[in-house]
Amino acid sequence: MCVVVFLFILLVMNFLGQSILSSSQFSREELERIFVVADSMQPYARKEKASDLLKGNVLATLFFEPSTRTRFSFESAMLRLGGSVISNYMMNETSSVKKRETLYDTGRVVSRFADVIAMRHPQVGTVPELSEGATVPVLNAGEGPADHPTQGLLDLYTINNHFGSLDGLSIGLVGDVQYSRTFHSQVQMLTHFKDLTFYLVSPSGLKLPSAYKEALVNAGHRVIETEDLESVLGELDVFSMNRIQEERFESKAEAEKYRGLFSVTPELMQGAKDNMIVIDPF
Repeated sequence: MCVVVFLFILLVMNFLGQSILSSSQFSREELERIFVVADSMQPYARKEKASDLLKGNVLATLFFEPSTRTRFSFESAMLRLGGSVISNYMMNETSSVKKRETLYDTGRVVSRFADVIAMRHPQVGTVPELSEGATVPVLNAGEGPADHPTQGLLDLYTINNHFGSLDGLSIGLVGDVQYSRTFHSQVQMLTHFKDLTFYLVSPSGLKLPSAYKEALVNAGHRVIETEDLESVLGELDVFSMNRIQEERFESKAEAEKYRGLFSVTPELMQGAKDNMIVIDPF
């Protein structure tokens, strides 16, 4: 994450008011506004300026699933904007959920201690469940294979910064396209832009779910599926790659059969456009 996580996602959508639960909640106009504000926050991200915009406010990070980059991104953003952080990165083991407290009740309780909650969970539907009980804004920091809206914002911001626009690009989604919440977030947000071509590069067992594919086609974009990365690499403006999501499979052995199918090497990159960019949540 960068740029103080977009001024802590526009100071949690207009000064601690609006939750961020889904990538689908943003319009093109809202996305472009976030990018403009992010540009203005570069001095804070580079530590050239200090800020106390969120002084007196507390962020609670509730993580039911491992994280390094996302959790530290939110926590460092809150601290750099003058706020404070309370954190539990092992919610399944060390919170009252272990005592059968519902997520709804956890949301209500944590709202008494914090002004905003960032939550990650391996199961779909859990972040909205907690937000229903919460009385403060809730930020979806990754929910199972379904969605990761703040990662999607970062990815689109990175692409937009490089090309100056998100219209008219050829975008390759490479790897585990079925279970990648990062890809799913990118797809939902990119439906708002124009004249895009998507190359979905994955093994046959890890294809993009039909609902996301239909959303792209209905938005007027071209969708091409292939298992041959080398054959389409030269067409790509954006090479968006992700790892095999082994935690989504029924067994590690099942995930391992897909390991190493796509790798970025100097030899592979010989076939890429000079201005192509590679993005990866890792």
